[in-house]
Amino acid sequence: APGLNYARYLEDLSEKDPQAFICHFYNTYFAHSAGGRMIGRKVAEKILNKKELEFYKWDGDLSQLLQNVREKLNKVAENWTREEKNHCLEETEKS
Repeated sequence: APGLNYARYLEDLSEKDPQAFICHFYNTYFAHSAGGRMIGRKVAEKILNKKELEFYKWDGDLSQLLQNVREKLNKVAENWTREEKNHCLEETEKS
């Protein structure tokens, strides 16, 4: 199953290739917090009587939470070499 294969791939990356793993985390986190919320809202409007899904509820201001995550990820990557940063970017297509 594609989902299981991807999960195994991420698990392997988390242990062996932190730059690549962080790229996947970053892309998934920000995609779900932005576009995913919009899709979730549309689904809720159409078939869930406008009920807000738990997945899209956040403790605190979403903009601030995203900024905090962005700052932490940037701090993690600030000492990476150009090669390590490029390697992370190359993973974007897979995520």
